[in-house]
Amino acid sequence: MPMQPSKPQGVALRPHLGYPVMVVDGLCISAAALVLPLLQEHAGIGYAGSGTLLAVMSAGNLTAAFLAGTLPRLIGMRRTALLLTGGLALGYGLMGLSALPSAILLSFLLVGFGKGSIIHHATVAVNSVAQDHTRATNLQNALFATGALLAPFAMRLFGILPRWQAPLWGLSLLGLFIWLLFLRMELRPEPLRGREAESLSFLRERHFWFCVAYLFCQQCSEITLSNWVVTYFKDAGILSGALSAYTVTIFWLAELIGRLIIVFCLPAGSRLRTLTFFAGSTLCAYVLLMRSPAGLPAFLSLGLVGLCISGAYPTVIAHSSRNLSNASVGVMIPVAGIGAILMPWLVGVVAQGAGIGAAMLCPMASLAAMLLFGILADRNG
Repeated sequence: MPMQPSKPQGVALRPHLGYPVMVVDGLCISAAALVLPLLQEHAGIGYAGSGTLLAVMSAGNLTAAFLAGTLPRLIGMRRTALLLTGGLALGYGLMGLSALPSAILLSFLLVGFGKGSIIHHATVAVNSVAQDHTRATNLQNALFATGALLAPFAMRLFGILPRWQAPLWGLSLLGLFIWLLFLRMELRPEPLRGREAESLSFLRERHFWFCVAYLFCQQCSEITLSNWVVTYFKDAGILSGALSAYTVTIFWLAELIGRLIIVFCLPAGSRLRTLTFFAGSTLCAYVLLMRSPAGLPAFLSLGLVGLCISGAYPTVIAHSSRNLSNASVGVMIPVAGIGAILMPWLVGVVAQGAGIGAAMLCPMASLAAMLLFGILADRNG
């Protein structure tokens, strides 16, 4: 009697689909920074309103990540993923249909829902079969950066169509493609109960909470920069016209290069992979960026920031607990995601009153705190 092929181990039948998911997700999420100037022009959204929209998107991200970590115990990962990961398609679709403030607010909330659940489920699916969590997570985030640096080109391609909403509809179709990939991935359908429910022992580890605080500060800094840098460069007169839109490409290209270096070039025990190194070098690079007057120095400084911060997110997640699980990721990402809500909103408020230049100094505080928690996490790891 011929032997039956064994079912792949892990939480998904086709976990490798978590890699292309990250490419398309990176494109759709990074496009939000390019959507803001579009809405400012056609829907009358100001600085404070833009900051509120980014905060609402991050709130959706936080909520979805929390639900993605808890709902599988009740309805299974498959139903949870299919329920939540359609947020990108629905959010950008609604944004393209209505310019009403309430509709735009709901749209950004849905986009945030999509972001939080997509990253969570893709990370858990890939790491459930990965031998090296650090390498797998860095590779996924390198692919996310690949999609992110393609965002301006995709927006320009969609912008060829006559309606100004065309880029939003294009992003909605890409969101639908992500949902179909999760449908194809076939995540575990049954609820996690009894022996299959993950241990919560990581909640008693100081190292885990230092990593959560580190990621909180990292999200404050990276999300603020990636979402506000286009507006900052354009309104501060550092770069003008269509060229300013490509600043986000420089940032994500640098992140991609940094993550690929970590995955393929640096040995596992290299000191250049420590959380302290990422935080300290990013703080120095950001100070240099704020002192860059215009043109080439600003471009190079922004690329240096992206290169320095590139490994922080995947490395801290990979090292947050001994056994990376649905439960630990479901706690870490939502709690840290609060930073992605507060800082972009704060920058919008400060920019409304004191100007965009003063507002962009705010992330220096979160980078300094990130350095402190990086030292504590490295010492207690």
